[in-house]
Amino acid sequence: MKQLPGAVQGAIWMLSSCIFYAAAASLVREVGDTYTPYQMTMIRSLVAVVALAPLYLSEDGKLLFMPKRFFMHFLTGVFTYLGIVFWFMATASMPIADFFALQFVTPLLTMAFAIFFLRENADMRSWIAALIGFAGVLVILRPGIIEISFAAMAALISAVFYASDNTVIKSLTKGASATMIVFYAHLLMIPISIPMAVVTWKQPTLYDFGIIVVLCLCLTMAYLSVAKAVSLTVARVIQPVNFMRMPIAAVFGWVLFSEFPDIWTWAGAIIIFCSTTYAVRRGAKTPEKSAAA
Repeated sequence: MKQLPGAVQGAIWMLSSCIFYAAAASLVREVGDTYTPYQMTMIRSLVAVVALAPLYLSEDGKLLFMPKRFFMHFLTGVFTYLGIVFWFMATASMPIADFFALQFVTPLLTMAFAIFFLRENADMRSWIAALIGFAGVLVILRPGIIEISFAAMAALISAVFYASDNTVIKSLTKGASATMIVFYAHLLMIPISIPMAVVTWKQPTLYDFGIIVVLCLCLTMAYLSVAKAVSLTVARVIQPVNFMRMPIAAVFGWVLFSEFPDIWTWAGAIIIFCSTTYAVRRGAKTPEKSAAA
């Protein structure tokens, strides 16, 4: 694969992440009714640290008791923890394709947060694209026509926390590697996740524990695949590939659970896809504000 252009390699890695995420969401459906999101999030943190430690040590060489800008690293741990908890809540209780359709708003929220908190620049067309994308969410949810489920709200809350996490990570990348940021986020998640995990702990069977470990490995591999894709090419190339999560999830849902998204979910997802892709491409052409601005 090294002979392929960076854009092609990035697209392949992003497609791999879509498969891993869909597989993880499917596995949550197997154990999500038995074990709490808090317990699974703690196990997910432990698995991620074990999986990421060799990669981090090979790049940075040593563990730091307190890295620079520790509070920002702590925020990534908090936001990642909350994002994963609500991720588990949503995927355990709703069709996985519908879940990923709602998660498509994460890039739009990240753009909005970066403008407000990191003072990044955006023109009127990007804002219009973002508003159209949020209208796509309303098409999926159809408030006032059907009852909005707790799972759907959990999916949107998860997207908010992941967008918050992306914003903090973007700030931290000015002085730390992506591997270091992700490793410390998951390392800090362990003490953050312990209290609720202990309170709600249920001893898993050997079979269930195996499923939980595999789904946690799938989530870790999905993240690493995204990081690899981002390192190989620009966002405007790989972002459209990221939207393959929904059709791939639809296949998983159809084969494993006899689920298939309705026309409104597809319509809303297409609206969000088009608006996000336009906003990402537009952002690549918009000059950054100067540091003195």
